[in-house]
Amino acid sequence: MRLPSFNDFSPGIIGDVRQPLLTLQRLAPDFSAVVSAWANDYFKGADNKRASTNIPATLTSLGLFDRKTCALTPKGEVIAAAATPLAGAEALSAHVVETRNGMMIIEAVRALNRRAEPVSKVSLKRELQLLGVEGLSAATTDHTTLMNWMAAAGLLDKSANYLPVDAALKRVLGVTSEERAEIASLPLEQQIFLKILRRLAEAEAAHTVPSKLVTDECLRDYPTQFHEDQLSKKVLRPLEAAGWVELTARTGGRGAKSGMVTATSKLLEVPFSAVVPDFDEVVPADLRDKIDMPRSDIQRLLLSEATFDRGLGLELLALRMMIDLGLQPRSFRQRSKDTAYAEVDLTAEGTQLLFSRWNIQCKCVKSNVSLGDVAKEVGLAIYGKSHVVAVVTTSDFSREAINYAREITASTHLQFLLINGPVVRAYLDGGPATLHAFVARNAARVMTEKRQQPIVPIE
Repeated sequence: MRLPSFNDFSPGIIGDVRQPLLTLQRLAPDFSAVVSAWANDYFKGADNKRASTNIPATLTSLGLFDRKTCALTPKGEVIAAAATPLAGAEALSAHVVETRNGMMIIEAVRALNRRAEPVSKVSLKRELQLLGVEGLSAATTDHTTLMNWMAAAGLLDKSANYLPVDAALKRVLGVTSEERAEIASLPLEQQIFLKILRRLAEAEAAHTVPSKLVTDECLRDYPTQFHEDQLSKKVLRPLEAAGWVELTARTGGRGAKSGMVTATSKLLEVPFSAVVPDFDEVVPADLRDKIDMPRSDIQRLLLSEATFDRGLGLELLALRMMIDLGLQPRSFRQRSKDTAYAEVDLTAEGTQLLFSRWNIQCKCVKSNVSLGDVAKEVGLAIYGKSHVVAVVTTSDFSREAINYAREITASTHLQFLLINGPVVRAYLDGGPATLHAFVARNAARVMTEKRQQPIVPIE
């Protein structure tokens, strides 16, 4: 998933987004004349690639300009014809949201604001990468430029840390940031069901269709996402409880294929594009909306008597630790629900100085982590070509496990980061600085152990 390019096409340079489009419309197909006009309008007449290359490349990336015909695309014509500069910025923002992953900007700034974290080039990039956006280089300003166009459209409040303006979002995009976040937080199978129902119900006067019609399409097109005998329990009834659907005339038992299902106004009032699930998500949908949970609440979940709460706390602990260490979650190898809510495994990657891949295992157990637990991670790390094995536990490590990790550190390329309960609690109480200090001490110890390894061939 990528964002479009915005080279030399920020609101600060362009001002009114309609004007470069109107210039192109007026002077095409004489591209030299168009470039000369852009140079005069935006770059003080300078004869360089900013007007001749960057602006055309941006308009092409946005799908507003056809280089072959030297003409605006139909969407470019729509934006050029907007009644006011504000309407032009609104049309541009809506177009990018609909066709070029622009909603990721809104989701990212919403998450940063919920954590009371300042929105900056760096923090926005990190949040976007967490959402699965790729291709953001260290020097790029594509993401901040798109954010500033959304601010120019009134969708984000620049004076309030780019807080999403839900009234404007609803008017321009048809969906608020809260509605979009609620949809994104649904499990993938529920999002798929809503997508299919939204399409089928649109054609029915009462927005009601046989439940079997929807479930059959789910099972046919997404067989790996659904368990037929669990559809009612895990999909239909949770969606009904959340107000997305109404279930009626259920005859012949409690199965998912009996009766009728109605799309409620809550579902019908959001555009279809907002209901399309993200199959390439990095962070599972049901965790996305909880990533910004305060650390004190994560601690409360880990101490809960309810196994589900402890599992959720464990997943959030793993994610927050990786994010605070500057790593990018790559995939969940095992969710807590697969291990009786006692363990979670994920892979993350970092680019501090050099690329590194991390295998992370988190355990919420009372007993000490054993040698066997650590040994399993070594095998997975070698198979996955990882560089670091991180094991996090709310308890502690057995002496055998610690010694084994040191032996593997000394004899292979692998490095270990063993984080026990006291360190977890200190991190949740004190924040990222506590974790960074522990990791730095661990790195110094690993370096000492690695210095025993030969660095030149022994003849």
